[in-house]
Amino acid sequence: MSKNDIRFGASLPWITPGDTFRANEILSVAKAGEKIGFDSLWSGDHLLHFPGLRVPEAWTILTASSMVTKKVNLGTAVTCPHRHHPAVFAQRLATIDHFSKGRIILGLGAGDAINLDPFNIDWHKPVSKLVEYVEIMRKLWAGERFSYESEFWSFDDAFLQIKPVGDKIPIYFAANSPRMTRFTGKIGDGWIPLGLTPELYKKRLEVIREAARMAGRNPDEIDVGIYICTSIADKAEDAYPYLEPAKSILVPSTLKEAGYELDLPENLRSYSYMDWKPTAEYMGVVAEYSKHIPTEAVNDFCLAGTVRDCINRMEAFVDAGVRHFIFEIMGPDHQKMVEQIGNEILPYFAE
Repeated sequence: MSKNDIRFGASLPWITPGDTFRANEILSVAKAGEKIGFDSLWSGDHLLHFPGLRVPEAWTILTASSMVTKKVNLGTAVTCPHRHHPAVFAQRLATIDHFSKGRIILGLGAGDAINLDPFNIDWHKPVSKLVEYVEIMRKLWAGERFSYESEFWSFDDAFLQIKPVGDKIPIYFAANSPRMTRFTGKIGDGWIPLGLTPELYKKRLEVIREAARMAGRNPDEIDVGIYICTSIADKAEDAYPYLEPAKSILVPSTLKEAGYELDLPENLRSYSYMDWKPTAEYMGVVAEYSKHIPTEAVNDFCLAGTVRDCINRMEAFVDAGVRHFIFEIMGPDHQKMVEQIGNEILPYFAE
């Protein structure tokens, strides 16, 4: 794989601290990202996050961003199958796809507590539900008329009267577990995991490739990416503080697999960002957990330091198989860092 085969995406500033929702900032970053040459731009998709933050709706963000851009792809990192009926959601995405002229990507994950539990949204058997969700939406996008009966959904001679611009909307899975990685290889259009080292990435990518081959697919047709927390500064030590929050997404089992032996108290041994709660009390749990994560783990799982530091680490991920970097921007000036990545990192991989 040559360097110029790599694609690049960046997060939009979809979540902000304070009392003001900065709609203009999101659109400014979207326009800058496209002008600089990013292939994709992404919004998180939350109903809630930690206290003190402003959390707007993802698909409204992406629709608005599609109005101020012309070429860049727009996706979620990530949506879940529990908050939207699949027919309603399939119709919504097909409609947005027309406004964007075929640039929508659906990033999809199994779901998490912070978005679902406060609203008593059921999410039992989340992976099984996700697989059915994808099957149903693809049938609807294809213009099929069908009935369907399962534990989760019931359809009676159902169909939609709108299709996406293309044959379908590509679906990228935020897969890390063995079951989800196998499903990615079997049915996914792309893969955007969070919180992996190059070594762990390569290991999971082999699972995806083997699952694709067993399903009769060409593994190279899957857009294999990574959603990676990124902080860049002229001096490496100035970048690290902005990645402190990234420690909270590094779960004990993955850290252990990467060779980190953590001395965690019993109440934190099963910690996972999938269990986050939108309360000040739970922020204390997150802070306590983060104290046990060594700073060197940030260097292993994230992009941190100078531009050269980040390029060197990216090359290790490329060697592991990454084709699509999605930078989760961590820093005081979101647009400035997007522009810095575009001006100093993207050209290196275009050589």
